[in-house]
Amino acid sequence: MKKLYFIVLSFFAGLTLTNAQILTQSNHAPVAGDAYVMLQQDSLAITPGASGTSAVWNFTSSTRTTIAITNSCAAGTSTLYPVGSVARTVGTAAANYYTSSSTQLNFWGGRFTALSQNVDYAFNSGAVHASYPMVYNTTATSTFVGSVSSGTNNGTISNGTSTVLVDGQGTLNLPNRSFANVLRVNTYNGFDFTLPVSVFTAIGNVKQQSYDYYTGLTNFPSTKLNPLFTIVSSTINVLSPALIATVITTSSVFLNKDYEYVSITENSSEVSELNLFPNPATNNFNLVFVNENAQQVTVEITNALGQLVRKENLANTKGLVNQIVNIAGIEAGVYFVKVNVGEKSSVKKLTIQ
Repeated sequence: MKKLYFIVLSFFAGLTLTNAQILTQSNHAPVAGDAYVMLQQDSLAITPGASGTSAVWNFTSSTRTTIAITNSCAAGTSTLYPVGSVARTVGTAAANYYTSSSTQLNFWGGRFTALSQNVDYAFNSGAVHASYPMVYNTTATSTFVGSVSSGTNNGTISNGTSTVLVDGQGTLNLPNRSFANVLRVNTYNGFDFTLPVSVFTAIGNVKQQSYDYYTGLTNFPSTKLNPLFTIVSSTINVLSPALIATVITTSSVFLNKDYEYVSITENSSEVSELNLFPNPATNNFNLVFVNENAQQVTVEITNALGQLVRKENLANTKGLVNQIVNIAGIEAGVYFVKVNVGEKSSVKKLTIQ
């Protein structure tokens, strides 16, 4: 099963990268030299969460395993994928091939494993995995056919569909760190396959879906914006012949290795010099930040389920602000304090005793 999650992640790697405002070829499309590391998480009970605006995705309970997977890109083509110009590799899986332009990103094929057999698949026309520029609620869809091969056996792909939708915008809560202005990109791919093998013909389908969460912060140690958090699921269904019919379903979760080191102060959409203390707090806490232009300030406190428990408007004071916030009456637990200063916003984690 370990081998399969490499293959599943490989199918999706590099398809849906974005920042908190806009997705373009320059900050999204894979190019030679791109590289970043994702840490596999314990995926038990982790679900993607809600779509829509003002969403709160709480993954603070996500725990790391010891598995680190490197995502890297290089220039190249192959006989099976002559159209591809960038080969993307995830871990030890086979490379996937992509092309991009200022208006879209195309994916040309990859690999899945069924019944212990590696099956390479290639599309006759590139599946559109982004239509630039993309922002919240933007979608890109395409249909495709193609071919599959395993060793010397060759077959066909039919009824291929791909849909990429920026379906969420909100706050992402990760262990020890929270991010505002995050976009979630939802990618679905599915196709039917027919593959003659020895004395029988295998018939089935592949259905794969990923949820990728991206911030507008730009100083990852790489050449592109990369996902902070990724949830990937895959179902490979062999329907025929009945003797070998089987369903293989996997789900994997990954956390960007460098998520704790992304700068807050370098992003103009973040509230300047935001801090709160004491933490843990009991009846109140001090909220410190800079309000450069005396803009409107609101403070929202949500619980771990994303429910709003208190909202307060603060005075529009210019400069360094040190404001006491009353939390009397709020039950003990872990909360998230979102501070909005004009069009800027930031989130801090708060423990109430």
